[in-house]
Parts: sequence; structure tokens; C-alpha cells
Amino acid sequence: MAKREDYINQHTLSTADEVDRFLAGKSPTASYQEPIPAIELNAITDDPLPAPEFIDLFQVMADASDPSTLPPVLIDTILHKGCKMILSGSSKAGKTLALMHLGLAAANGLSWMGHKINQECKVVYLDFELVPRLAKERIKSIVQHPDNKYTPTKNYLYCGLRGQNRSLDELALHIQNLKDFNPDLVIVDPFYKLGGEYDENDAGSVSAVLNKMERFSEQLGCAFVYAHHFSKGNKSETDHIDRASGSGVFARDPDAILTLTPHEEEYHLVLEGTLRNFPTPDKQVVEFAWPNFIHKPDLDPNLRKPGQAAESKKLNESLAEKLLGLLEKGSIEGFNVMRLRLQDLTNNEITKERLKNILKILKGKIDVQERGRGIETIYSAKLKLR
Repeated sequence: MAKREDYINQHTLSTADEVDRFLAGKSPTASYQEPIPAIELNAITDDPLPAPEFIDLFQVMADASDPSTLPPVLIDTILHKGCKMILSGSSKAGKTLALMHLGLAAANGLSWMGHKINQECKVVYLDFELVPRLAKERIKSIVQHPDNKYTPTKNYLYCGLRGQNRSLDELALHIQNLKDFNPDLVIVDPFYKLGGEYDENDAGSVSAVLNKMERFSEQLGCAFVYAHHFSKGNKSETDHIDRASGSGVFARDPDAILTLTPHEEEYHLVLEGTLRNFPTPDKQVVEFAWPNFIHKPDLDPNLRKPGQAAESKKLNESLAEKLLGLLEKGSIEGFNVMRLRLQDLTNNEITKERLKNILKILKGKIDVQERGRGIETIYSAKLKLR
């Protein structure tokens, strides 16, 4: 049997010394380590956006003294190009109709809600809410209404997206690829359907969507306007910027916050605004008279209090019966004469707006004979068939 001593000789000892010297220069785990790639400093700071610009105070003052560098104002005293605006309101308050009017007014360079549009704008309307064919019917009724001055124009592009799950990234790409159409204004109706799987109560989730909107607003060079809904309940005692449902980001992020809140008169709304780049505008009252909003500068912007709607409706129904009784006794010539006679009969203050609401209740029960401009209208009860 071979023994250990048989393998130890001068040759094997010198070989072992050579291996020991080689291993002495290595760390114990060097042979098992993955190679570590070299990292360049530029790779760490790689940014798809241009490098941020740092300018001194002299340049700031010089830029601020040049009015030509300001972004164009799209909605007078409300919104610049490149900014974001939210229009929020209670359910069925007419937000979609209001935004349709905004798009058509902007495309035609006409006023909206009492605010001047300063130029004919190129508008993209992204509609996640309505069945496209019904939306087209609504737009047609707005354009063709005799009280409106809108005309068909290539400045207005409608996109029906109901039932489609599309991201803002995807839509912005499609808008960028529109041939010879660089929008000034993109309208999104409503916001919650653009957000996808987001949680409107989660600040981070809402911020992520709004940040994308801001980025594409910068890339497209356009203003973004979107609709959002109120949380439930009467909002007359809540600050208007906090009426929107969900995260407080909706009150902090937009450059312009507009709300439509029920007015104390039926079928009327109070338009309020809080703006980042303009002074706070006066509250305004608009009448919701399908398919239009009629600016009512003479009405006080008093919000409807809790329970007031039911009380007002009950009173108007009672007054409608009284007025019908008056008309059954004989025709009345003139709107104002009829208003004063009903007021004397009932000892209730009958404003012009209240009488209009009473006449809506009596629709189908009275005849209204309009006799032309400057000639009083004749009101009478319809004959009852026996």
C-alpha cells in the first residue's frame, strides 16, 4: 500500500509552493464574484427632458418686462394656454353641456359663461360619457339653436370614447399625430374615466394622472380642461374649491377651479372661480335653459340652502294653481302685468325668474301667444275638452 511519504518529493513540494503564492494574491471569494460593470456618471443623470435652465434675477426681470413672452389667454380672466382647469358640479348639473358650449365657443372665438374667448381656438373634445350618436345630436341642437352664434368649423374635433379604456399617454400620442392640427384646448369629460383604475380619494393616485396631464399640456402646448363631480349632499356651506369629490389634490393642482352649484332659484346655477394666475372673479348666475346657459348678471349669487329646493318647488306648484285660476277667468296681456297680478293675489314676492319657473310647471295647460318684438305676449288658459 502506498503511503503519504511516497508522494512527497522535491517536485511536488515546489509545485505546492507555486500554488500557494498564486492564491495568496486572491481574496477568498474572488473566483465566485460576478464582474461589476463600470458606471459612468452621465448614465446616472440621464434625463429624457432638456437640462433644467437656471437664470439669474436680471434675466427674470427682463423676461417679466416683455409681454410677448406671456402665454396667450384663452378664456379672459380665467385660463392661459398651457394651463389646467377643472369644472366641477353636482350630478346632472349640466357639466357636460357647459363643456360642450366651452368647446364650441372657443372654436368660434365667442364668449362662454359671460367670459370672452380671446381667439379662435383649435379644440379637441374627448367624450368618455355619452353615446357618440346622442352626443352628436346634442352638439347639433346647441349649434342650431337660434340664440347661439356658433357655426360649424374645422377648429373643433370631437372624439367619442365611451366604453373605451384608453390611457392619457395613448390619447396624447394620437393628438400629437393629428395632421395639421395643433390644439389650443383639450377638453376631457369626465376626469374619472380618464384616470383608469385610479382611486379618486388617494392623493398619490390622483396626482399621477394630473401630472401626466400637465406634462402633455406642456408637450402639446395646449390648455387642459376636465369635468369632475361634487361629493354627495348640499354644498352651500362648503368652500367651493372643496366641493369636488375625492382627494384634496383637486383643490390644489388646477390653475383654474370653476364650480357650478345650485342657485336658490330653480333651474339656475352659481358659477364660482378660484384662479392661480388671475384675481378671484365675481360669482355669476347662469340659467340652465336647455340646451343653453344664459348669463344672468342681475341675479344675486345666493346658493340653495338644504331643503330649500323642496320648499321652493312646493310653493311654485301652489302659485301655478293660483295663476291658472287667474287665466281661466280671462287672458292676461303682458308678462309683467301677469307677474304683478299674481303677486297681489297671493301676497308672495313673484320675481321674473320665479314666474318663468311657474310657467314651466303650467306647460301644456296654458296658451302663450307671442306677437313679435315690442308687442306684449298674451297668456290664457287652454280650453278644457268636455
